[in-house]
Parts: sequence; structure tokens; C-alpha cells
Amino acid sequence: MPWLDEVRAQRQAWEARRNSARQSYEAWRRLNNPRGAAHREAWEAEVRWRRAARLDRMEQDRELFRRLGPNQLPPPWPTKGPAATDESNKAGLPPPETPIFAPPGWNNHWYFRGF
Repeated sequence: MPWLDEVRAQRQAWEARRNSARQSYEAWRRLNNPRGAAHREAWEAEVRWRRAARLDRMEQDRELFRRLGPNQLPPPWPTKGPAATDESNKAGLPPPETPIFAPPGWNNHWYFRGF
């Protein structure tokens, strides 16, 4: 299909023009505002690092799921129980079922009445 090859060539030419324009703009920005460019590059590096960490966690979860057999359940989530309250009391923290900050009258259960 010759028209498909022509469309691909147009797309590649467009992407090449876009990349060259982006690179020239980035060079101009680095030249005119080096501090802002360094800040932006550090931010982009942090975003890349966070994205890589998130993808790594997703891959680990995926591998854990794949290792489970058809009749196996995943490991249970930590629940509220005596062990959880003992650990929080040792650390000097309030029990997990009570909020740290509770405004007066917050637990009036209006959201359970169907409103």
C-alpha cells in the first residue's frame, strides 16, 4: 500500500521537525535561564525516578500474583487486632480506630441515613 508508506513518511518527518524544534527551544531555555532549566531537569529526573519505582512495584505485584496457583489466596492484609494496638501503644500512638484529629460533631452518622 503506497499511501500507507507515504503517511508513515509524513508522520516521521513531522516527528523529526517537532523533535528539532523541541531541542532548539530547550537549548534556548537553558541558555536564557540556567537556574530554571536546572530546576526543571531535577524535577523531570524525580518524575522519572518515581515512575520507575511505581513500575517496579507493579512488576513485583504482578510476579507475586503470577506465582500464586489457581487455588491459592494472596497473603492477608494486616487487620486491626490486639497485635496492631499493642504495636501502636508501644510507639506511643493513639489506637488506629480513633482519628488523630476529630472536629466536634464529626461522627453524627448523617451519611448512613441515605442523604
